[in-house]
Amino acid sequence: MEQIATTNMSSMVKAFPKLLGSVKVDQDILNLCMKIGDEVLGGLCIIGMGGSAIAGQYVQALFNDVSTIPIITVRDSIIPSFVDKNWATISVSYSGNTEETLGAFDESVKRGCHSLIITSGGELLSRHGSLGTITIPSGYQPRAAFPIIFSAVLQIVECILGMEKTDLKKKGHILSKREQEWESSPLAPKEMAKDILESIPLFIGSRHLNPVAYRAKCQINENAKAMAFSSEIPESNHNEIESFDRNNDLPFLPMLLRSNFEEKRISQRFEIISEIYAEEGYTPLRLSMKSDSKIDEMLLMTFYLDIVSLELAILRGVDPNAVDKISRLKEELGHL
Repeated sequence: MEQIATTNMSSMVKAFPKLLGSVKVDQDILNLCMKIGDEVLGGLCIIGMGGSAIAGQYVQALFNDVSTIPIITVRDSIIPSFVDKNWATISVSYSGNTEETLGAFDESVKRGCHSLIITSGGELLSRHGSLGTITIPSGYQPRAAFPIIFSAVLQIVECILGMEKTDLKKKGHILSKREQEWESSPLAPKEMAKDILESIPLFIGSRHLNPVAYRAKCQINENAKAMAFSSEIPESNHNEIESFDRNNDLPFLPMLLRSNFEEKRISQRFEIISEIYAEEGYTPLRLSMKSDSKIDEMLLMTFYLDIVSLELAILRGVDPNAVDKISRLKEELGHL
């Protein structure tokens, strides 16, 4: 794989397709995961924070409707009391030094869970009690390392659940080809960035696109240093919809992430809220990606919106690499 400038967010984001297929989990670990999957598992718990956590949410959303065991994600130092020795846990910390993840991993070991680790180094790598450790490439910002983390988590979960392995290199090729098409189409990321420059985007998804909406919100926050929010259908139809009033001075821009795999009822909800928003003076934007599978749809939309967040950073004149406030918070907490 060609050199990627890890000090340049644009370089890292544009490498998304290549990074997606760059991690191959050792066969010994995969054999262990198959053995774990052969046992009577109570469930699977994926632990992580920030950029390390979102991969777990993607995998959970992908398999929620096909897995015969519950899959949960935990973004905290405390894991639910029902996660016991009959559960498998995957503790994900890109740096290996995430305070909450370290605490949750220690607790999973204490309870006798089938504990696995995914990290690039740090304290987590030296923790005792793991049945297996997947070491991934270091040097990237955690949010830019998403395709690396996702590919590792996906391989592990597919193996535990006894599912067919996804060809991630092939998925990467699909993303690369589509990126070239975007640049010469009305869907060009820089044009989308212009559309949302003067607004507060609200990314709205449903089912497997819920974590994509959340990821987009986080990327706008961190890369473009701009406010953004996310929500999901049908839940937001029971509360948030009432806040879209023509007397509301906040310049919200509903960004509807539409799926080729929507149920009829979800499609109807999207169409009705589009009408309601328009009546109140808002102009919803619809984003959809032609795809053959849910995972393709998720990855295409994620890659596209990652690029949009960089284009928005350029328009706003900010450095997408800098995370000064997050760094300050961690530093001050470290002194307490």
